[in-house]
Amino acid sequence: MGKRANPMAVKAALTYDINEAALALDKTPATIRNWHKDGLVVMSSRKPFLISGAAIQEYLRARYKAAKRPLGPDQLFCPSCRAGRKPWAMAVTITPMASSTSLLKGVCESCASGCTRMIANRNVDTFAAVFTITKEADSEP
Repeated sequence: MGKRANPMAVKAALTYDINEAALALDKTPATIRNWHKDGLVVMSSRKPFLISGAAIQEYLRARYKAAKRPLGPDQLFCPSCRAGRKPWAMAVTITPMASSTSLLKGVCESCASGCTRMIANRNVDTFAAVFTITKEADSEP
């Protein structure tokens, strides 16, 4: 089972009972019931609960949007702090990931763990004005 359910796995025009929704989203029925307790709107108050596909899509999108943590221009994401943090001494290393993206790595100044940020290669100059960037030793020139 994947960590996140794909909202597009259900059809907006259809209705689902708990087992059908669980099967379509590759989740357990208990997960769907927990979502109902958490705020997923159902169409009937009696069992079997019927859930609109549009309601499932709306619930999942709202849930994933609430989980996002936007970063400031001078921040990297620290998984230990679960927030955007400035790297120690504003020093980062850059590692090319693909032809169009690179990964900035630094050390969180709050908890001293590793923090990262994916950037587009076209924005490297913008981030170079904010951070002190060094190339990773094993990266290509």
